[in-house]
Parts: sequence; C-alpha cells; structure tokens
Amino acid sequence: MCTMVLTTFMAITGNGQNIGNWTFNNILTGTAGTYNTVSNAAFGPGVPTVSFNGGTEYYGQDGWPTAAAPGATDYLEFSLSPNAGYELDISSVTLTIRRSNTGSPAGSGPTQWSLRSSLDGFTSNIGSGSLVLTYNTYVVNLTGFHQIYTTVTFRLYGYSAVVNSGGFSRLVADNISVQGIGSLLPLSITGIQAAFDNNRNIKVQWQASNIRANSTVHVERSVNGTDFTDIHTFTEQESKAAASYNYTDASLPADAQAVYYRIKINEPSGWTYVSWLVKMNNKSEKWGQINYASVQAQSLLTSLQVPERGMYEVSIHALNGMLLQKRFVELQGGINVLTLPLNQLAHGVYTVSLYNNQLIGSKRFVY
Repeated sequence: MCTMVLTTFMAITGNGQNIGNWTFNNILTGTAGTYNTVSNAAFGPGVPTVSFNGGTEYYGQDGWPTAAAPGATDYLEFSLSPNAGYELDISSVTLTIRRSNTGSPAGSGPTQWSLRSSLDGFTSNIGSGSLVLTYNTYVVNLTGFHQIYTTVTFRLYGYSAVVNSGGFSRLVADNISVQGIGSLLPLSITGIQAAFDNNRNIKVQWQASNIRANSTVHVERSVNGTDFTDIHTFTEQESKAAASYNYTDASLPADAQAVYYRIKINEPSGWTYVSWLVKMNNKSEKWGQINYASVQAQSLLTSLQVPERGMYEVSIHALNGMLLQKRFVELQGGINVLTLPLNQLAHGVYTVSLYNNQLIGSKRFVY
C-alpha cells in the first residue's frame, strides 16, 4: 500500500517584458530576454533578394505570391528559445511593417500579411492584416503560448502581391518584438522508492528535476502517515537539471508495524516541495503489482510494487493495444512511486502496464 500527498509547486516568474527584439539597424541579430535566447531574423528561401535600406529597415524583394494565401517558402522568420531550466510564456508579437512605397502608383509588394508559428507546424494564422505604404504597428495577442520548454519559431508571411510600373515587390520590416515572461521551471520530485536491504534497514531513494543550489533536502519518517520526524537533512550545493539521491534508515522504530517516508525540499526562494508518501510494512513484499495509477495535471503518478531489485518495463497503451510510451526503469524491491509525463497524449482512457520478462500487472486510467 502507499498513501499519497500532492506535491506542491509554483513557478517563479519574471516581470512582463520584451523577450525578443529585432531592430534591423544593419543587423539581423535580436536582443533576448533574461531567461531566453533568440535567433537571427531571416527571410525564407522563396524570397531571392534581401537587404537593408538606409541602415534602419530590412526588406525581402520578389518571390511574394500574388495568390490570396501565403506561400510555403515566402516569409520572414524569427525564433525564441528558453534557457535551460526555464520556460517561456509568450503574450504578444508586435510588428512594425509595410510594403514597398515604390512604383507608379506607389505601393508594390504584398498587400496582406499573416503570422504563424511552429507550435502547429505553421498551418494556421495567429494574426493577419493588410500592408500599406507607410509603417503600421500591429500587435498580435497570443493565447496558448504558455509553458514553452523548447524553441518556438514565428513566420511572417506576405501575399496577394501587386507590382506597379517601376516598383519593387517588397515586404519591409522596421522592428519586430515579442512580449512575455521567462519562468523558472518548478522543481519536481519525480520518483520515490523504499526497500529493505540485507541488514533489514530501509533504503529510501528518490529522483528530482530542476533542483536549485542551496536547496535544503529533508528525509522524513512517520509511523502513522500523519506525524513526521526529520531523520536526515542536507543542502544541495549545485543547480541540477536532474539528480538521484538515497538515504539508508538504520534506526527503525522497534515496535512499528509500518513506516512511512517522504521527501521535503525547501528552495532558497521560500517554496517548499513535498513528495508522495511511500509506506513500508515491517515485512518483505513477495509479489509484484501496480497499486494505483492517478493522473495529476499532465502526469501519471503510479505506485509499482516489485519483489526484487531489477530493470522493469513500464508501458502505456491505448485501449486497442497500441503501444504509446515505453520506458525501462530500475526499481527497488518493495514500493516505487514514479511520475510519467502524459503531455504528448490526447485525452482518453489508457492502460499502464508493468513487465519483467512477463506482465506483472496493469491498471486503466483516464487522462
């Protein structure tokens, strides 16, 4: 058996700000925010001629489609990437753009623009409008651009192009900026296990991600699952993306029928994180099974009970039997509580299974 306590966490965020800015003052490099990097701005391969004009603006010439829809390779592209240990929450993109003011009459180039992103493979517009002869500033407010952990790329498309006599088919950019905040990824205690060793001491192991330097780690024990005593404390000296720890409890209460363990971590920021409980009866477990499978946010919390230490396969299947996720984990004999990510799955009913050469146990869960 295993009693559960929700892990508490909170992301530490910076203030709303420009997290990417491209001025095009004779440079294509952008200025990043505190918690991210940015790419150079670049026109797509469908735009054959690119140049600065007067040192304060940047244009792409020719190749813009006359059709009333974006072309696959006709765009101005720019990207943002969160630093390691951070996420991005993007609120808006601001574009100061125009079409060419050359030609007779003036106004050659794309007459329409749209903005798309890599989050959906550049398939849908997240903003659009008309291009005129003089600079206009357009603010594209975004929804769904939260908790971005990897690079996100934006493409500004021009289309419905016209070319008047003597004119140049140009999309011209004076400034592009991206607004949002950078956030520390929250610490996560991703697993906790407990097992008897050969001396009948209990070895507690746990894994955590996004650990900050100077965090204080507490191993706590209880004989009733409610009142806990700190039995071991140490300070993590380094910031780590992921780490594993262990502690052997050699001072078990002699008369306890069962003991409970949990990990508590205090960050320098003041936030406290508490793991799930793991319960050890005062006897060795002789069988294997999945005790529970519980969905929390975008993760599956599952308690795996195995008779001995070894490598085990944990798999997630669709109801039709299709394998969707598989990982091999080293489990300790006894109770192991693991966290499995579900963010790549659609909502539905699934099965989590535990194997060691053969099926040990399975549980259905709803995501």
